[in-house]
Amino acid sequence: MSQENKVQKKGNSKILVFALVAISVILAASLVGVIVIYQPIDSQLAAKNTTISSLQSQILNLESELASQSNSSSTQAYVNQITLLNQQLASLNDSFTAARSDAYSFQNILQLQESGTLYSNSLTQDANTTTTIWNDQLDYAGYVVVQVTATANTTYAEVIYSYTGANFDYNQTIGTSGSAVFPVLPGIVQVIVGNINQNNSNNLTITATYFY
Repeated sequence: MSQENKVQKKGNSKILVFALVAISVILAASLVGVIVIYQPIDSQLAAKNTTISSLQSQILNLESELASQSNSSSTQAYVNQITLLNQQLASLNDSFTAARSDAYSFQNILQLQESGTLYSNSLTQDANTTTTIWNDQLDYAGYVVVQVTATANTTYAEVIYSYTGANFDYNQTIGTSGSAVFPVLPGIVQVIVGNINQNNSNNLTITATYFY
């Protein structure tokens, strides 16, 4: 191997390492953003839970006082207060349930436990052809797994996107069976499956899953 080829390969390795480090840093920054969103919701949950406990205590005290009253006018006043507090409690319980659902959702996103199917289908490609199976918005940092079975041993998957002015383009040969994993950042993401240097058509079964 010539010295020039060695230098070129070394340079390519450095670029690859730099790209992977950059992706890791941006993914970490995105997760920090989710934490910033999640923390206020967590605080709201604690505050709502305290208020619910306080309302429940007030209702119990009023019901106890109501039981000890014999005067009809006083009794009606207690009934009215209890009815009002029960309405407030029901509304707060609904709000608490919604906030808790949001908190769980953000916690799952923080831990990359959410997922969605971007594509799941079979198709036939002409020789030397590519097919875009996804070209749309992805809202969170995460990764895309492309699973393929195919008849062409040159089948590959590719992911292309831009983030804060930087362009990212990754491809990986899968062959006749296998999967490829690609880190992705928020924005428009294009997922491509194709075959090159192939004179025959390619029959594929593809599933692309987004984890975030």
